[in-house]
Amino acid sequence: MPDVFPMRRGDLIYLVVLGAASVLCFLPAWRDIELGGMALTGWLLAALMVLSPTIALVRIARERRGVRGERR
Repeated sequence: MPDVFPMRRGDLIYLVVLGAASVLCFLPAWRDIELGGMALTGWLLAALMVLSPTIALVRIARERRGVRGERR
């Protein structure tokens, strides 16, 4: 069966890094370490929750800017 749509290399790398970061966030070792009264797991998840959509939006904006630049 052919691919539904071609995926760019940057998008694939983003998904792999996001998946790896998600797995790292849930490692049991981070539960015992506390920073500022909160487990490191919470800090990592908060960072992932803020950074992953931000990076995705920046990637989309750059992609659209590149497409607009090609049309001119």
